[in-house]
Amino acid sequence: MIELVAVSKVFNAGQGNEYVAVREVDLVIEDGGVTVLSGPSGSGKTTLLSLIGGLTRPTAGRVRLDGRDISALPERFLTELRRTTFGFVFQHFHLIRGLTVLDNVMLPAAPTGRPYREVRRRALELLVDLGLAGRAGTPVEKLSGGEAQRAAIARALINDPRVLIADEPTAHLDSQLSRQILDVLANLRGSGRSLILSSHDPLVTESGLVDRLVAVRDGRVPA
Repeated sequence: MIELVAVSKVFNAGQGNEYVAVREVDLVIEDGGVTVLSGPSGSGKTTLLSLIGGLTRPTAGRVRLDGRDISALPERFLTELRRTTFGFVFQHFHLIRGLTVLDNVMLPAAPTGRPYREVRRRALELLVDLGLAGRAGTPVEKLSGGEAQRAAIARALINDPRVLIADEPTAHLDSQLSRQILDVLANLRGSGRSLILSSHDPLVTESGLVDRLVAVRDGRVPA
């Protein structure tokens, strides 16, 4: 279970460009199922995802994972927690140009010390599952938008995380490709993982994939 208790996030605190992205949010996300944070651009969805996944620390409040306060963990422990517990799919993919699809998928496993052959085998399995087996040796800059999104999902899954976090997973895709990505996410849901997404796309928010829709506006989550 993930719990946010009175969580706020302020950027550039005390400066002329101070910005409050998240305001005193209380939120509980149970294990399993698909939770979607929905709201307009600038509502605080992406910042909330970053707080949930330990990519950023709250300015105030606490983030708990299975009852453990992770907000103040030393960075090396927080890094390990992110690596083993969360998989991240970023809105703009953040695949590394010049590397192949296979290399990008394998990269997050490098710090784990797992044998190369084991990681490579797992990466290839993920690419098969996501329909990218034939693109394993392709530089990522030559992928289509849908292929890049699937490659990013494979990369997020290489360390077998229990929670997949995806920021606007259909934002740069047309309707057909968006439905393909929703099918991929539906299969992941069936594997027992928790999925936490942000989206303002009706194809996502109104789909049967979603178990819980959380409205976000002006950095707040209404009670």
